[in-house]
Amino acid sequence: MKKNVQRILSRVLTSIIGAVCLMSIILVIEAIFGGQKNCLDTETWILCQIRESTLLSLVEGFSILVAVFLFFLETPERNKKAHYEAWKTIDSAHGLRTSYARFQALQDLNEDSVSLSGLHVPEADLRGINLAGADLSYAFLSGVDLSFANLSNANLSHANLVESNLSNANLSNAHLTTADLSFANFVEANLHDVDFVGANLLGTNFVRANLANAYFGDVNFSQSTLKDAKLKKTKFFGVKNLTTEQIKEAKYWQEAIYDTALLRKLDF
Repeated sequence: MKKNVQRILSRVLTSIIGAVCLMSIILVIEAIFGGQKNCLDTETWILCQIRESTLLSLVEGFSILVAVFLFFLETPERNKKAHYEAWKTIDSAHGLRTSYARFQALQDLNEDSVSLSGLHVPEADLRGINLAGADLSYAFLSGVDLSFANLSNANLSHANLVESNLSNANLSNAHLTTADLSFANFVEANLHDVDFVGANLLGTNFVRANLANAYFGDVNFSQSTLKDAKLKKTKFFGVKNLTTEQIKEAKYWQEAIYDTALLRKLDF
Protein backbone atom coordinates (compact mmCIF):
# COMPACT_ATOMS: atom_id res chain seq x y z
CA MET A 1 0.00 0.00 0.00
CA LYS A 2 2.82 2.41 0.97
CA LYS A 3 4.70 1.65 -2.24
CA ASN A 4 1.57 2.35 -4.32
CA VAL A 5 1.12 5.76 -2.64
CA GLN A 6 4.79 6.61 -3.21
CA ARG A 7 4.48 5.58 -6.86
CA ILE A 8 1.39 7.76 -7.36
CA LEU A 9 3.02 10.78 -5.66
CA SER A 10 6.14 10.31 -7.76
CA ARG A 11 4.07 10.31 -10.97
CA VAL A 12 2.12 13.40 -9.90
CA LEU A 13 5.32 15.27 -9.02
CA THR A 14 6.97 14.26 -12.30
CA SER A 15 3.90 15.43 -14.23
CA ILE A 16 3.87 18.82 -12.44
CA ILE A 17 7.60 19.38 -13.04
CA GLY A 18 7.23 18.35 -16.67
CA ALA A 19 4.27 20.69 -17.18
CA VAL A 20 6.09 23.64 -15.57
CA CYS A 21 9.21 23.01 -17.67
CA LEU A 22 7.17 22.79 -20.88
CA MET A 23 5.23 25.95 -20.05
CA SER A 24 8.47 27.80 -19.26
CA ILE A 25 10.04 26.80 -22.57
CA ILE A 26 6.95 27.93 -24.49
CA LEU A 27 6.87 31.31 -22.70
CA VAL A 28 10.59 31.88 -23.29
CA ILE A 29 10.23 31.10 -27.01
CA GLU A 30 7.26 33.46 -27.32
CA ALA A 31 9.07 36.18 -25.33
CA ILE A 32 12.03 36.00 -27.73
CA PHE A 33 10.27 35.54 -31.04
CA GLY A 34 6.70 36.71 -30.33
CA GLY A 35 5.22 40.17 -30.57
CA GLN A 36 4.24 42.61 -27.89
CA LYS A 37 1.60 41.30 -25.44
CA ASN A 38 -1.39 43.39 -24.36
CA CYS A 39 -0.89 43.19 -20.64
CA LEU A 40 -3.26 44.71 -18.11
CA ASP A 41 -1.97 47.16 -15.55
CA THR A 42 -3.22 45.02 -12.67
CA GLU A 43 -1.65 41.71 -13.71
CA THR A 44 1.90 40.40 -13.34
CA TRP A 45 4.19 39.72 -16.28
CA ILE A 46 3.93 35.92 -15.96
CA LEU A 47 0.12 35.95 -15.84
CA CYS A 48 0.05 38.22 -18.88
CA GLN A 49 2.36 35.88 -20.81
CA ILE A 50 0.20 32.85 -19.95
CA ARG A 51 -3.07 34.60 -20.82
CA GLU A 52 -1.80 35.95 -24.13
CA SER A 53 0.11 32.82 -25.17
CA THR A 54 -1.14 31.31 -28.42
CA LEU A 55 1.11 28.25 -28.13
CA LEU A 56 -0.14 27.43 -24.64
CA SER A 57 -3.72 27.45 -25.92
CA LEU A 58 -2.75 25.02 -28.66
CA VAL A 59 -0.84 22.80 -26.24
CA GLU A 60 -3.84 22.80 -23.88
CA GLY A 61 -6.13 21.46 -26.60
CA PHE A 62 -3.51 18.91 -27.66
CA SER A 63 -3.07 17.81 -24.02
CA ILE A 64 -6.77 17.02 -23.75
CA LEU A 65 -6.56 14.82 -26.84
CA VAL A 66 -3.47 13.07 -25.45
CA ALA A 67 -5.22 12.50 -22.10
CA VAL A 68 -8.23 10.94 -23.85
CA PHE A 69 -5.93 8.73 -25.94
CA LEU A 70 -3.99 7.59 -22.85
CA PHE A 71 -7.25 6.85 -21.04
CA PHE A 72 -8.34 4.40 -23.74
CA LEU A 73 -4.81 3.06 -24.15
CA GLU A 74 -4.67 2.12 -20.47
CA THR A 75 -8.16 0.55 -20.40
CA PRO A 76 -6.91 -3.07 -20.85
CA GLU A 77 -4.46 -2.59 -17.98
CA ARG A 78 -7.20 -1.16 -15.74
CA ASN A 79 -9.50 -4.08 -16.64
CA LYS A 80 -6.72 -6.54 -15.91
CA LYS A 81 -6.16 -4.98 -12.50
CA ALA A 82 -9.90 -4.96 -11.76
CA HIS A 83 -10.18 -8.66 -12.67
CA TYR A 84 -7.17 -9.48 -10.49
CA GLU A 85 -8.80 -7.68 -7.54
CA ALA A 86 -12.09 -9.51 -8.19
CA TRP A 87 -10.36 -12.90 -8.08
CA LYS A 88 -8.56 -11.88 -4.88
CA THR A 89 -11.97 -11.07 -3.37
CA ILE A 90 -13.34 -14.47 -4.40
CA ASP A 91 -10.29 -16.29 -3.02
CA SER A 92 -10.40 -14.37 0.27
CA ALA A 93 -14.03 -15.46 0.79
CA HIS A 94 -13.11 -19.14 0.54
CA GLY A 95 -14.82 -21.08 3.31
CA LEU A 96 -17.40 -18.37 3.92
CA ARG A 97 -20.99 -19.27 3.11
CA THR A 98 -22.13 -15.68 2.63
CA SER A 99 -20.02 -12.92 1.09
CA TYR A 100 -21.58 -9.98 -0.76
CA ALA A 101 -18.14 -8.98 -2.06
CA ARG A 102 -17.68 -12.42 -3.68
CA PHE A 103 -21.23 -12.29 -5.03
CA GLN A 104 -20.56 -8.94 -6.72
CA ALA A 105 -17.09 -9.96 -7.92
CA LEU A 106 -18.50 -13.00 -9.72
CA GLN A 107 -21.14 -10.90 -11.44
CA ASP A 108 -18.57 -8.28 -12.45
CA LEU A 109 -16.22 -10.87 -13.93
CA ASN A 110 -19.04 -12.45 -15.89
CA GLU A 111 -20.21 -9.07 -17.20
CA ASP A 112 -16.67 -8.59 -18.55
CA SER A 113 -16.90 -12.04 -20.23
CA VAL A 114 -14.19 -13.51 -17.99
CA SER A 115 -14.30 -17.31 -17.85
CA LEU A 116 -15.32 -18.78 -14.47
CA SER A 117 -14.29 -22.27 -15.53
CA GLY A 118 -13.07 -24.32 -12.57
CA LEU A 119 -14.57 -21.93 -10.01
CA HIS A 120 -14.38 -23.49 -6.52
CA VAL A 121 -17.01 -22.12 -4.12
CA PRO A 122 -18.59 -25.08 -2.30
CA GLU A 123 -21.48 -24.36 0.07
CA ALA A 124 -21.58 -20.68 -1.00
CA ASP A 125 -24.76 -18.61 -0.76
CA LEU A 126 -25.29 -17.27 -4.30
CA ARG A 127 -29.05 -16.82 -4.18
CA GLY A 128 -30.35 -14.62 -7.00
CA ILE A 129 -26.96 -14.15 -8.64
CA ASN A 130 -26.91 -13.19 -12.33
CA LEU A 131 -24.43 -15.37 -14.21
CA ALA A 132 -26.26 -15.53 -17.52
CA GLY A 133 -24.01 -16.90 -20.25
CA ALA A 134 -21.22 -17.69 -17.79
CA ASP A 135 -18.56 -20.29 -18.48
CA LEU A 136 -18.81 -22.44 -15.36
CA SER A 137 -17.48 -25.63 -16.91
CA TYR A 138 -15.70 -27.87 -14.39
CA ALA A 139 -16.84 -25.57 -11.56
CA PHE A 140 -17.10 -27.07 -8.07
CA LEU A 141 -20.48 -25.89 -6.80
CA SER A 142 -21.40 -28.70 -4.45
CA GLY A 143 -23.95 -27.60 -1.87
CA VAL A 144 -24.17 -24.08 -3.33
CA ASP A 145 -27.45 -22.18 -2.95
CA LEU A 146 -28.29 -20.93 -6.45
CA SER A 147 -32.01 -20.53 -5.89
CA PHE A 148 -33.57 -17.81 -8.05
CA ALA A 149 -30.24 -17.42 -9.88
CA ASN A 150 -30.05 -16.50 -13.57
CA LEU A 151 -27.90 -19.13 -15.30
CA SER A 152 -29.54 -18.94 -18.70
CA ASN A 153 -27.20 -19.92 -21.56
CA ALA A 154 -24.52 -20.83 -19.01
CA ASN A 155 -21.98 -23.58 -19.66
CA LEU A 156 -22.08 -25.93 -16.68
CA SER A 157 -20.65 -28.96 -18.44
CA HIS A 158 -18.62 -31.23 -16.13
CA ALA A 159 -19.62 -29.04 -13.15
CA ASN A 160 -20.12 -30.54 -9.70
CA LEU A 161 -23.56 -29.52 -8.43
CA VAL A 162 -24.03 -32.31 -5.91
CA GLU A 163 -26.75 -31.39 -3.40
CA SER A 164 -26.89 -27.84 -4.74
CA ASN A 165 -30.10 -25.81 -4.52
CA LEU A 166 -31.29 -24.48 -7.89
CA SER A 167 -34.95 -24.10 -7.03
CA ASN A 168 -36.68 -21.39 -9.08
CA ALA A 169 -33.43 -20.77 -10.97
CA ASN A 170 -33.42 -19.89 -14.67
CA LEU A 171 -31.21 -22.31 -16.60
CA SER A 172 -32.90 -22.05 -19.99
CA ASN A 173 -30.58 -23.07 -22.84
CA ALA A 174 -27.85 -24.02 -20.36
CA HIS A 175 -25.39 -26.88 -20.95
CA LEU A 176 -25.25 -29.47 -18.17
CA THR A 177 -23.56 -32.22 -20.15
CA THR A 178 -21.74 -34.74 -17.92
CA ALA A 179 -22.43 -32.54 -14.88
CA ASP A 180 -22.88 -34.22 -11.51
CA LEU A 181 -26.38 -33.29 -10.41
CA SER A 182 -26.88 -36.03 -7.86
CA PHE A 183 -29.40 -35.00 -5.20
CA ALA A 184 -29.55 -31.48 -6.62
CA ASN A 185 -32.78 -29.54 -6.16
CA PHE A 186 -34.41 -28.11 -9.33
CA VAL A 187 -37.87 -27.48 -7.86
CA GLU A 188 -39.78 -25.07 -10.14
CA ALA A 189 -36.59 -24.28 -12.06
CA ASN A 190 -36.74 -23.17 -15.69
CA LEU A 191 -34.85 -25.90 -17.56
CA HIS A 192 -36.23 -25.17 -21.00
CA ASP A 193 -33.98 -26.52 -23.77
CA VAL A 194 -31.26 -27.66 -21.34
CA ASP A 195 -28.77 -30.32 -22.50
CA PHE A 196 -28.43 -33.05 -19.84
CA VAL A 197 -26.49 -35.57 -21.95
CA GLY A 198 -24.29 -37.75 -19.76
CA ALA A 199 -25.28 -35.98 -16.54
CA ASN A 200 -25.49 -37.81 -13.20
CA LEU A 201 -29.13 -37.54 -12.09
CA LEU A 202 -29.04 -39.81 -9.05
CA GLY A 203 -31.77 -38.56 -6.71
CA THR A 204 -32.20 -35.29 -8.61
CA ASN A 205 -35.40 -33.39 -7.75
CA PHE A 206 -37.27 -32.00 -10.79
CA VAL A 207 -40.59 -31.34 -9.02
CA ARG A 208 -42.66 -28.77 -11.00
CA ALA A 209 -39.62 -27.89 -13.13
CA ASN A 210 -40.07 -26.71 -16.71
CA LEU A 211 -38.27 -29.34 -18.81
CA ALA A 212 -39.81 -28.42 -22.16
CA ASN A 213 -37.45 -29.24 -25.05
CA ALA A 214 -34.78 -30.49 -22.63
CA TYR A 215 -32.59 -33.38 -23.81
CA PHE A 216 -31.82 -36.38 -21.60
CA GLY A 217 -29.35 -38.75 -23.21
CA ASP A 218 -27.35 -41.53 -21.53
CA VAL A 219 -28.43 -40.54 -18.02
CA ASN A 220 -29.43 -42.49 -14.92
CA PHE A 221 -32.73 -41.46 -13.29
CA SER A 222 -32.32 -43.68 -10.23
CA GLN A 223 -34.19 -42.17 -7.22
CA SER A 224 -34.94 -38.96 -9.13
CA THR A 225 -38.41 -37.44 -9.32
CA LEU A 226 -40.32 -35.77 -12.16
CA LYS A 227 -43.50 -35.09 -10.22
CA ASP A 228 -45.52 -32.34 -11.97
CA ALA A 229 -42.55 -31.44 -14.16
CA LYS A 230 -43.50 -30.15 -17.63
CA LEU A 231 -42.32 -32.55 -20.34
CA LYS A 232 -43.47 -30.84 -23.54
CA LYS A 233 -41.22 -32.16 -26.33
CA THR A 234 -38.68 -33.32 -23.75
CA LYS A 235 -36.35 -35.94 -25.26
CA PHE A 236 -35.41 -39.19 -23.51
CA PHE A 237 -32.84 -41.35 -25.28
CA GLY A 238 -30.73 -44.12 -23.79
CA VAL A 239 -31.82 -43.34 -20.22
CA LYS A 240 -31.54 -45.82 -17.37
CA ASN A 241 -33.73 -46.53 -14.33
CA LEU A 242 -36.57 -44.31 -15.53
CA THR A 243 -39.81 -46.05 -14.68
CA THR A 244 -43.23 -45.50 -16.20
CA GLU A 245 -44.40 -44.37 -12.76
CA GLN A 246 -41.79 -41.63 -12.70
CA ILE A 247 -42.78 -40.49 -16.19
CA LYS A 248 -46.51 -40.49 -15.57
CA GLU A 249 -46.14 -38.35 -12.45
CA ALA A 250 -45.06 -35.53 -14.77
CA LYS A 251 -47.28 -33.17 -16.75
CA TYR A 252 -47.62 -33.43 -20.53
CA TRP A 253 -45.64 -36.69 -20.50
CA GLN A 254 -47.62 -37.79 -23.57
CA GLU A 255 -46.00 -34.92 -25.52
CA ALA A 256 -42.45 -35.98 -24.70
CA ILE A 257 -40.21 -37.78 -27.20
CA TYR A 258 -38.99 -41.25 -26.17
CA ASP A 259 -36.64 -43.86 -27.56
CA THR A 260 -37.97 -47.26 -28.62
CA ALA A 261 -37.30 -48.95 -25.27
CA LEU A 262 -39.30 -46.38 -23.32
CA LEU A 263 -42.11 -46.38 -25.85
CA ARG A 264 -42.50 -50.14 -25.31
CA LYS A 265 -42.65 -49.64 -21.53
CA LEU A 266 -45.26 -46.93 -21.87
CA ASP A 267 -47.23 -48.98 -24.41
CA PHE A 268 -47.61 -45.69 -26.19
